[in-house]
Amino acid sequence: MQSNGIIFILSAPSGTGKSTICKLLIQKLPDLKFSTSHTTREPRNGEVEGVDYHFISKKEFEEKIERGEFLEWAKVFKNYYGTAFESVESHHLNGDDVLIELDVQGAQSLRDIHYKAVFIFMMPPSIEALESRLKSRGTEPASIIQERLKISEKEIQLSTLYDYIVTNVDVEQTTDHLLSIITAEHFRKERYKPSSPSLDNLINDEAHT
Repeated sequence: MQSNGIIFILSAPSGTGKSTICKLLIQKLPDLKFSTSHTTREPRNGEVEGVDYHFISKKEFEEKIERGEFLEWAKVFKNYYGTAFESVESHHLNGDDVLIELDVQGAQSLRDIHYKAVFIFMMPPSIEALESRLKSRGTEPASIIQERLKISEKEIQLSTLYDYIVTNVDVEQTTDHLLSIITAEHFRKERYKPSSPSLDNLINDEAHT
């Protein structure tokens, strides 16, 4: 019998497709719980409150910071983003796996406090492909896109902080790669729980010899 309750952190440069991948992962693995982040930015076309993000005001966000409600939070492009303790721990304490979509700044802050999680970085196929994707969204002026690309380059340089790196060329293939990582993590020896007392005794005896 293998243990449950693993927290998976997924980061990627803006425009790499992490929101799409997260939705596909949840579809293919319904037992995987998604931690919906809070943000002060305006919803993009098609985004749904409580599904993509919890969209709140700057005042509400800052009040939550003061009350210590966030596991991590960051200010990116003049907007706040944060992961609430409640949205993670309520699932994790029930023994469920939890998926957190997090920017590199947020992931760094969790690494700094030695937060127990599996960190996955999703790469774009290339910087050129990333620029094309950002332009195709048609939601931001060229100056902002260039600013995002500069930040993306810095984020990619920090990908070595992660446990796994996956390149998103095809969304279905990338989703399957992530499913493989999730499965493999459950079979790490430190998470193994013997299915019978006899096995438990043998393993413990070996560990103490």
